[in-house]
Amino acid sequence: MGGQVDTLLITGTGRSGTNILKKILSGHSEMASLPFEYRFIIDPDGVIDFYRTYPVLWSPYRADKLIKRFEHFLKSLASLDGDKAERTAKALALDPSGLELSPPPYSGWELEKWIPGYGDLIDAMINEIRSFEYAGIWPGTDEGEIKNQMYFAPPMTHEALRPIVSRFIQGCIDSIRRSQEKSIFQEDNTHNLLAAQDLLTLIPNGKMIHIVRDPRDVLSSLQTQRWAPSSLGQLIHWYKGVMNTWFAQREALPADRYLEIKFEDLVSSPKQTLSQVCAFVGIALEANMLELDLGAHHMGRHKDSFTSAEIHRVEDSLGRFMREYGYTVS
Repeated sequence: MGGQVDTLLITGTGRSGTNILKKILSGHSEMASLPFEYRFIIDPDGVIDFYRTYPVLWSPYRADKLIKRFEHFLKSLASLDGDKAERTAKALALDPSGLELSPPPYSGWELEKWIPGYGDLIDAMINEIRSFEYAGIWPGTDEGEIKNQMYFAPPMTHEALRPIVSRFIQGCIDSIRRSQEKSIFQEDNTHNLLAAQDLLTLIPNGKMIHIVRDPRDVLSSLQTQRWAPSSLGQLIHWYKGVMNTWFAQREALPADRYLEIKFEDLVSSPKQTLSQVCAFVGIALEANMLELDLGAHHMGRHKDSFTSAEIHRVEDSLGRFMREYGYTVS
């Protein structure tokens, strides 16, 4: 750790309680947060994607394509223009779930409002990565570009790219903390755990909390989400993929950089669990953090949504994870 914790990464499999934990911690006097997942770090074409893939295979054309794709993705989250808003409304009028006609990507994101100077931070990072640009096209140039400018950047190792990317992330975090006048920023991008090692390297003063929930309840809840499979067999594969990746990531993490807590402990013993969380982060437990009513977040929901045979199937398939976290089988 480089110093005092300034970032808390809350993570989980999805439907494991990350939003609830963030809501509780948002009541702390030192904690800044956003009311949504900002997505630009771990989504495809985002920060981790670029950081991991750019150094792997280099050519002048691939550099041009990857840097522009990265820049476009980041800037697409900055504001919601009128055309995108109109296309979003049209898609959601057809079906509010978006399953009939998907709306424009990230149609509700306006990060420039929440991260003052977000666009300038993007420009500064791209200018550090890109050596120069010149007029030209190649067969992979996007259609319809007027007076296209090619981006050139040299081959870069992860070690060379790391401080550039880290400055961008830290700049965004610092901007949020300053605007909210808080000392710590907490965020709950669900699948941070899949990139835990890179995240904690790029955010040197950050820590991670993984909130775990009974896999049977996780699958029961995931089954109702539009972004996850509805088939039980497919959900089992989904969950295994996430958790196996987390276990591989966890092996490489320093023990003082991450904490795992159980959703059930948060609900049944909130003061004890939150005291553990606060001690890990280095903040004092504040009384208002205990005021949120957790009674509605019942445990054992899988008993109402799965048959006995389906529950046994989940337990047989996910027994390794249940044993790891002390969940008993029926």
